[in-house]
Amino acid sequence: MKRWPKIPEGWRGTAAHSVSLWETARCGASYNPLSARDIQNPYRTYARLRRHSPVHRSKILGSWVLTRYEDVLTAARDHERFSNDPRWRRATTSVLPPAPDDYSILLVDPPEHTRLRKVVAEVFSRTHLQALKEIIEDTACELVERAARRRTIDWVGDVAAPAAMRVMLAMMAIPQSDQEQWEIWSRDRARLLEMIATRQQRKTAHLAGAEIQQYFAGLLDDRMQSTKPDAISVLARHAAEGERISPVEACDMLMVLMIAGNETTTNLIGNGMLALLRHPRQMQLLRDEPGRIRDAINEMLRFDSPVQTDFRIARTEIALRGRKIRTGDGVILLTGSANRDERAFEDADTFDITRKGPGHLSFGQGVHHCIGAELARLEASAIFRVALGKLGTMELGGGEPQYRTSTVIRGLSALPLLVKGNN
Repeated sequence: MKRWPKIPEGWRGTAAHSVSLWETARCGASYNPLSARDIQNPYRTYARLRRHSPVHRSKILGSWVLTRYEDVLTAARDHERFSNDPRWRRATTSVLPPAPDDYSILLVDPPEHTRLRKVVAEVFSRTHLQALKEIIEDTACELVERAARRRTIDWVGDVAAPAAMRVMLAMMAIPQSDQEQWEIWSRDRARLLEMIATRQQRKTAHLAGAEIQQYFAGLLDDRMQSTKPDAISVLARHAAEGERISPVEACDMLMVLMIAGNETTTNLIGNGMLALLRHPRQMQLLRDEPGRIRDAINEMLRFDSPVQTDFRIARTEIALRGRKIRTGDGVILLTGSANRDERAFEDADTFDITRKGPGHLSFGQGVHHCIGAELARLEASAIFRVALGKLGTMELGGGEPQYRTSTVIRGLSALPLLVKGNN
């Protein structure tokens, strides 16, 4: 898993708030990942950063923060100057060195990245995705039909999360009986993504990583002679050959695929439903014209991205909008802000499934573009197509939906819905 900047213990709580106030007075804006208000709604802060300090030096993070579409796109595409490899960091940066189990395809640049990506690309080939489509459709139908039998449902807990997990288990040919264990591992390990993770959470994440490594190591050994198309068998065959990927790298790859695929897809389906509920005309348009589903998914990804930030390290000195980024400096790419940049998108804060124009940055760009992007689209498309076809009027139940405490992954802890009648 990718290691993100960690908030130094001394900057937590009141200290972080004080530094944030100082940055705002000095620059007109600040970025404080510890702010509970911004965790619930970061978009007002993003707008102030884009306007007043688009290349922002965060004292809290010891890193630069980029918020405009053009700058985030440039940095994401330019792996020659903006590296994913933490070994480029300066010793004085707040980015911690990853532990041995943290190295993966997310933390290397070409040519290492190219070698690893060629192997995993087989898992996401058109043929393999086509083979998963029936499982995706069956999963969507089963979960939505089960939800339709109840008046009140939790869209996240009853539909989004189990759908994402079941598909990932099927993709790897892991028994569905292991789902509960994987839910625990996924939740614990994903905390390594966080800037606000506590020392105990990081310890738990590393312990989960060790257990996952052991789990996958056994399955890789068992499947080295397998000719099946599941992800573990594909990587096991390559690991047995020993030319393009090692067994340790294969374990790392499987862990990244499993957790990233589960977390991001769950949040895409959850955030997307909330956007539709808050924009009933858009929901009705999608009901009336289901052929717009792919455009709708892309707008969900833009409007409230399941991944809000990405991270790079400057490999050389970089001049950007009058600021000087030094070699080894950490650079945080606020993807969620770039997707709402009024310079790139007309009426950027409006949810519009008919939107035309530039593409969102939620799946990244360049060599690190999300390799599982098409799978996520297939899963979300199936869920929303079935849900809008089978479920009647849906309304928010309870109070204001709450987002999980996270600065990298943006997702709802729950989404209670009242379902009135079914189609």
